[in-house]
Amino acid sequence: MKKFSFILIIFISSVIVSCVPARKLEELQLSYDDLKSQFEEMKTLKEFGEKSLADLQTRFGTLSNDYEKLKSECDQQREDFDKTKASYEILNRNYKELVNSNENTKKDLRYELERLDKQLNDKKRELFSKESSLLAKEKEANDLKKDLDKLEESLRERENRVNELESKLAAQETAVNNLKNRLTNSLIGYKNSGISVIEKDGKVYVSLDNSLLFQSGKIDIDWKGKTALLKVAESLQNIEDFDIMVEGHTDNIPMKSSTIKDNWDLSVLRATSVVRYLTTEGKMDPIKIIPSGRSKYLPIDSSKTKEARAKNRRIEIILSPKLDSIMELLKD
Repeated sequence: MKKFSFILIIFISSVIVSCVPARKLEELQLSYDDLKSQFEEMKTLKEFGEKSLADLQTRFGTLSNDYEKLKSECDQQREDFDKTKASYEILNRNYKELVNSNENTKKDLRYELERLDKQLNDKKRELFSKESSLLAKEKEANDLKKDLDKLEESLRERENRVNELESKLAAQETAVNNLKNRLTNSLIGYKNSGISVIEKDGKVYVSLDNSLLFQSGKIDIDWKGKTALLKVAESLQNIEDFDIMVEGHTDNIPMKSSTIKDNWDLSVLRATSVVRYLTTEGKMDPIKIIPSGRSKYLPIDSSKTKEARAKNRRIEIILSPKLDSIMELLKD
């Protein structure tokens, strides 16, 4: 559950912090719902399977005891039958020997012979019934064992998938920490110059103050900002299995310019300028980077002071681990 919570946090954060078209947001939400539903279904099936396995094992134990008891009774019945049959043969032989010597004895022997014959038939029917019941119990036990084997195999497969999922999540968490450490070490010289690197909700955030990158109301990057961006690009040059979002943020002062319509426009244009520089001068793969704008709607500090507005004017490079392999595993 802890690992799954981590997935949920990653996924939800991906949706919250990413400014993409409404259709993309809906697709991400559907993917999240599907991921959550499949995980809950897997968990429910695993719990149900474990309970079913315990029930079947109990039934199998009871059936085995019944089988052994019935088998013992059947063996005893067969022994009684053999004894009765032997007595019948002895009396029948005696009867044949005495039939001509004594009528009374003959009648008595006939009566006894009929009684034993009836008893023998009763024993035969009882033995047949016991044997039929024994065969039915044996078949039921075999069928139950097959069900147990299938259920155990299913549980092993689900356990393997859960272990594989946990392994992927652990590897992903390690990759996030390694990336954060790499960026922190690469940008350590800019620690007090408006650049910070943090890990939050399973993502790595590189935050750059606008004072480092842009002049007020402008979208062209200053030379000192370009130097910092080249350091970032160098650290991210060969990054794999991460989506990169460059987000522009403004303060809540309305934008006044003949070329820039409003804060939405300014935040997107600044993000685009950063992406353009990272992909041209920084040689990063354009396919991996998405520019977006948040305008004034995601402030760090919502107070109305000059310092708060300065904090809110920033560029954030958000590195999100890809969930493709995890989602593919849950589809299997």
